[in-house]
Amino acid sequence: MDDRTSAPSRTVASSLLTSLPDHGTAGRAITQRALTLERANLLPEAPGYLHPDHGGLVVCGTGCSGRLNALRRAFPGVLAEDCAAYEKEIATTDAPFSLPEDALFGGDLDSALQEQLDNGASFAITPTRYIKAGDPAALKAVVKAAGALRRDDVVVTLPVSIVWLRPETRMTLVAAVRAIEHPVALILGGQYDPLQHFAAAPQQLRDLLADVPGTGLWRTDLAGFDALAHGAGFAGIGAGGSLRHLVPAGERAESSGGGANYPSVLMPELLRFSSAKFIADLYANAIPPRCTCSQCQGKPLDDFAGLTNPVKAAAHAHNSATWNAWLPDLLQQPTLADRQIWWHARCKQAVNAHALENTRLQQPNRLKPPKSLEKWASLPLRTDGQAVTPPPPPK
Repeated sequence: MDDRTSAPSRTVASSLLTSLPDHGTAGRAITQRALTLERANLLPEAPGYLHPDHGGLVVCGTGCSGRLNALRRAFPGVLAEDCAAYEKEIATTDAPFSLPEDALFGGDLDSALQEQLDNGASFAITPTRYIKAGDPAALKAVVKAAGALRRDDVVVTLPVSIVWLRPETRMTLVAAVRAIEHPVALILGGQYDPLQHFAAAPQQLRDLLADVPGTGLWRTDLAGFDALAHGAGFAGIGAGGSLRHLVPAGERAESSGGGANYPSVLMPELLRFSSAKFIADLYANAIPPRCTCSQCQGKPLDDFAGLTNPVKAAAHAHNSATWNAWLPDLLQQPTLADRQIWWHARCKQAVNAHALENTRLQQPNRLKPPKSLEKWASLPLRTDGQAVTPPPPPK
């Protein structure tokens, strides 16, 4: 993993975005896109709200292959499947990928990848198992197996514990990502929001993206936007809460509230995901904001407080349609400096919007900005290793 000791110059990260690495068929399919990750059972039909130039769809988990095959007949855009083996299985030195054990023929990694393409995928995704903290041998096994692939139509998922982003181990992770010649979809595992596990995590992720430009951030939330503003080549953002964060394999998901599992809903002006039940309670005695996304078309944001799959699917469609509409504003910026300025301003505006909404509701401190949002709004902008000063707000 350390045979490539020379890091790419950080000038790559701030130059015109065409300087990002070319990773062949897979790279051309996903570069400068933020793909929507969704469960197969919550895709009743081919979505029409994904941006044709900057979006795409990844069908995840149980039944993903069959659903992808059915959707491909009506969906012309970028489409793939992620079996998400990392949700339940842990990588070992001998078995870093999840492969069929009882297959008479085609039980190897290359055959598993080809099967996805034969099923209608625009590119294949490795069935990588979860890599625990402190297991460099498993990490090296993934790198070695990826290096043996003689094809350019595959994305290598790298699902690792958030601990790998700590300063003492980050460069080992950087070396692993750099050693993989295919596009790398980095997945960070941890309870709740992994990027809140330690204070320096968001900055450490930005540093990794500066060290290995073009790396993708997968199985994430609006951190995908922050990543795309700091050198990521692509992102995979979950439509629902369970696909925006990865609970480490072998652990049960911890819950702060317990009770019924309501869908999480993106509140656009606040750049936050909140439980539909929380939103319904918040606006029980007040007029809720109305959403203008292509799915809602003026529907109030407190309209998703249900537990059925159709309600969850509608909430997830709202989420995806909302942030897909933002993608051109971000991805059509000519340089990363411009992207960072745009995203920084958006985050600061969202932090301030929390206080304004509390005032409107006459409920002081009811809405508190997520810690990740506060971090994105306060971290310095940086390209070429230097701080970038954002323009002053308009008077």
